[in-house]
Amino acid sequence: MSSSSLKHDIVSIVKTARLTRESLDENSRVQALSAARELVQTLSSPAETAIQDVSMLGAFRAICGQRKGITTHEIAAKCGASPSVLSQVLKVLVATGYVLEAGVQLYTPSALTMVMADPVMEAATRAAPEFFRRNNNQAPTSIEDTPFQLSKNTKLGYFSWLSENPSLAKDFQQFMSIKQQKTPSWVDWFDIDRVLLAGLNTTEETVLFVDVGGGEGLYTQAFNSKCPPSRTPGRRILQDLPHVFSNLANTPEATELMAHDFFTPQPIKGARVYYLHWVLHDWADERARDILRHIVEAMEPGYSRLVINENIIPDQGCDYTSACLSLLMMVQVGALERTELQWRELLNSVGLTDFAFYQPPGEGEGVIVATK
Repeated sequence: MSSSSLKHDIVSIVKTARLTRESLDENSRVQALSAARELVQTLSSPAETAIQDVSMLGAFRAICGQRKGITTHEIAAKCGASPSVLSQVLKVLVATGYVLEAGVQLYTPSALTMVMADPVMEAATRAAPEFFRRNNNQAPTSIEDTPFQLSKNTKLGYFSWLSENPSLAKDFQQFMSIKQQKTPSWVDWFDIDRVLLAGLNTTEETVLFVDVGGGEGLYTQAFNSKCPPSRTPGRRILQDLPHVFSNLANTPEATELMAHDFFTPQPIKGARVYYLHWVLHDWADERARDILRHIVEAMEPGYSRLVINENIIPDQGCDYTSACLSLLMMVQVGALERTELQWRELLNSVGLTDFAFYQPPGEGEGVIVATK
C-alpha cells in the first residue's frame, strides 16, 4: 500500500466516524477509540512515543528534581517503571535533545526537559491539536487565545492566570531558576567591559543596571559577580511584579527591588543598561513592541544600552531544541523564539536601528545590544 492510499483510507475513516459517532453504542465507541489510539501509536515516530511515555510516567519531573544528575535506576524508582524500559526510552530522548546525558546511565535536564516537566505546559501541549482544529489551523492571535486557555478552561492569559494561582507561580519561578542555572550565563562569555562599560565613569548614584522582569534576580546576581560595586559603582535594580517578589527567598546582594509592570512606562530614566532576559519570547510582536517602547522612551540617546539576552535563531538551519521551544511558546503564550531577521524587524519597528548581535561559543542564548 502506498503512503497516499493509506492517507486516503484514514481520511475516509475519519469522515465515517464523524457521520456515525452519534449512532454508536458505548461498546462500539470504546472499541473504535481503542483502535484509533493504536493507529496513532503505530504512526508515531520513536521520539514522539518516547516523549509521551516519559511524560505519562512523570520522568521529566524526576529528572528536573535532581540538578546534579539522576540515574536510570533512581528515575525508575520514582516512577515505578522498569529500568530496562526507561533506559531504551531515554536513549531516544537524549538523541533528540529532550534530556542530557551526563555519564553512563546518568541524566540531567535540558531546556526541553524543564519545559516538558511543567504540568501546565504539558496540558497546553495536549490541548494543541483540538485548539488548531477549532481554529482552522490559524496562529494564536494573543496570549488570551492559545491552547493554554482550552487546557485550563479559562479566559485569562498565562501570566494573569499564574498571578491568581500563587503555588503554581512559585513553581514557575523555580523552573526559571533551574533553567537559568543550567544555561551558560552571558556574563561568562560576553565582553561586558568593552561593549557596555568602556569609558564609563560611575558613582554610587549612577543607575548602572536595570533587570526588567528579572524574576528572582539570578542574572542581576551574575552581573554583580562579574562587575562588583567595589569595582564598578552604581545602582542595580531588579524589577518584576509584586507576586514574584512575594516568593523571593533571597534578594541579590547590592540590589534594589522595584515592583514594576513592563507594560507601563519605565520609571527609571537614563540608566546605562536595561536588561531583558527571556521576556520578549513570551510575547508576540504587538505586545513585545509595547514592552520595548517603554524602555526606549526611558533610554538616554547615545548613552543607554538595551541588552536583550535571548535565543537568536539563525535564519536558516535552526537546531532541534530551539525549534521545539518556539513551538511550545506558541502553544502556551502565543509567542515564539525569534530568528535574527525577526529580531531586526522587531527592533526597527520601535525606532532602534543601531544594534549588534553576539552569539555564545557553542549553543546557548545570544545577546543583542541596542543604542537609541
